[in-house]
Amino acid sequence: MINEVRVVGESELLTQATANYVARFRRHPAVAASAPGRVNLIGDHVDYCEGFVLPVALPFVTLVVGGSNGTDTCNIVSIVTAGETLEVSFPTPSIEPLKPGAPAWANYVKGVVANFPGPVKGFDAVIVADVPMGSGLSSSASLEVAIFTLLEELNSVRVDPVQKAKLCQKAENEFPGMPCGIMDQYVVTMAKKNHALLIDCR
Repeated sequence: MINEVRVVGESELLTQATANYVARFRRHPAVAASAPGRVNLIGDHVDYCEGFVLPVALPFVTLVVGGSNGTDTCNIVSIVTAGETLEVSFPTPSIEPLKPGAPAWANYVKGVVANFPGPVKGFDAVIVADVPMGSGLSSSASLEVAIFTLLEELNSVRVDPVQKAKLCQKAENEFPGMPCGIMDQYVVTMAKKNHALLIDCR
């Protein structure tokens, strides 16, 4: 039997994330950020061998809403399949250097926070997504880039897109320990609608 995967869409995801944020933190989020999943048309598993790849962004997205909380703590809520809620809190890097640890899913977020260029203020965030996890559609890169974009908004920092992709790749290499190449974060950061992106990974 084939399970149909439905694109929920940013509007519905934003409504869902905002409702969960208000319920959990008793105020409305200040900003929202999203990033797509991706599929690769040519060159699977050659980005880390300096080859050519041709990925394209998908309509599936990870969406994050958040706001500064006036503390030195980052509080993250993730709403996963079937409405299950996962939560984690950790200090900002200015208080304590961040290290990988349990729960494993939070390492994708912690890695981005640890590698963000510039001070990170304490914040609250809710994550929702319709990117299927574990399906080879770059749900991890989608999460990393969405969190990074949220941090740009919350901390009034703008990072060059290529540097942003490299920092998100570094976060995934160091914290979850995934030795991925640059393709996923690169296309998730810089994809354009109705375009494929040819990347020379040299």
